Amino acid sequence: MNYYLKLFLLATGVGLFNLLIYFFFLRFQIVHNSSYVPQELLVIALILLAIPIQFLVLLLMGWVFNKEALAFNITAICFMITCAITLWATSREERARYSNERVYQQTEKYDYQQGIATPEGYPIQLLSESRFVMSVKGDRNPVTLLETQKVYSNQWGNGETTFKSSDEGPIVIPDSLKLYWYSFLENKYYSLNTKLNKSKISEYFKQGLKHDVSGKLDQIIQSNYNELIAGIAPGGDVVLWISSFNDTREIEVFKAKELSIDQLKDYDIVTDEIRQQVLHDTCLCEDNVQFRKIVHNNRPIPFGTWTSKYRKKNNWRITINDFGQTKAKLMFRLFNGERYQFFNEEITQQQYQPLAIPDYINFTFFKDGKKHNAYLEFEENEVFRLFDQITTQHPNEPIDLVLNISPDLKQTSIKLQTKSDTLYFENMLKVDIYTK
Repeated sequence: MNYYLKLFLLATGVGLFNLLIYFFFLRFQIVHNSSYVPQELLVIALILLAIPIQFLVLLLMGWVFNKEALAFNITAICFMITCAITLWATSREERARYSNERVYQQTEKYDYQQGIATPEGYPIQLLSESRFVMSVKGDRNPVTLLETQKVYSNQWGNGETTFKSSDEGPIVIPDSLKLYWYSFLENKYYSLNTKLNKSKISEYFKQGLKHDVSGKLDQIIQSNYNELIAGIAPGGDVVLWISSFNDTREIEVFKAKELSIDQLKDYDIVTDEIRQQVLHDTCLCEDNVQFRKIVHNNRPIPFGTWTSKYRKKNNWRITINDFGQTKAKLMFRLFNGERYQFFNEEITQQQYQPLAIPDYINFTFFKDGKKHNAYLEFEENEVFRLFDQITTQHPNEPIDLVLNISPDLKQTSIKLQTKSDTLYFENMLKVDIYTK
């Protein structure tokens, strides 16, 4: 075979081998192509263009070493080693991204939003760098950001979430929570940087909840939690909930540290003018009659209420008499921000369980083919007093919170009952039954 043809075939063989090396490393590539020509083709073109250059180098080696085969072989091997080292060195970032992407793809992810809640009338302003922290991130990780430099004043347990586009896909569970905020009534700044109980959050996501699709209580499906809510209360108290469709469960409770003003960035400092504007905001919004009204009449802030008093648990359940109802849904909210719901036969199958004090009960039911709703809201002082009284006098007895509705839906009574005692509620804020 012609000498020059042999050299050209050798150069071509080296080029093809280099291509194989590149294709091996190509599996690590995570490329964003923003042009009509993918960047992988550019690398392939460069390797192919190197073949004539390698041919010329081999010609030079033949002239210098009198056409010795050993020199050709050593040169060819050097070409291949150089290509492998170059590709290995230049693909370091891609290899790291590839490794991260593999971890990301194997990490459990869920479609949820993140939000902030506060007690009614205790507004805060969320400061910069506040976020749920996710250590595992993919190449195309959905972006979810808490809305900072914003005043939050809503309802304890009911968070105001940040919008996330539905086509962004699921998000991994956060590892930790970083919050920085200003409390208007306290005139103080706080910071929280804490790890989260990922296993407990994951357990709730996997467990899911039941949801009424049709509104007729005939299509109860298994659904998913879709919100993680951080509740911020006076004194630096923080509660984390997972929530969806009238079902909210407490995950963890934290205590933040107070910040001095010299620890803040200039743009995070709340001016006295803004503070006065917020504290004097007494508007009555049509969609939220009470939650923005901030009038405290110089009363002391009840520090610890939301993480101590409201979280105290008793062993109880709700019992509803049979007054001719058929399909039904029972939803009740607790003072600690949690909400529970039961459907149809689950209502009568409730078990005693440690729960916080109830805030209100919403009982939806069908009777004589019509859909009705019973709404019962407790007076805070009375419901805490009665629960405390009955548990103090009978500490080891489970409690039934009994709701009795007359067959004509015109009379309603509600009481606490153990095997040894019965206490009636007399100062309910609202007892209303209406046809929906």
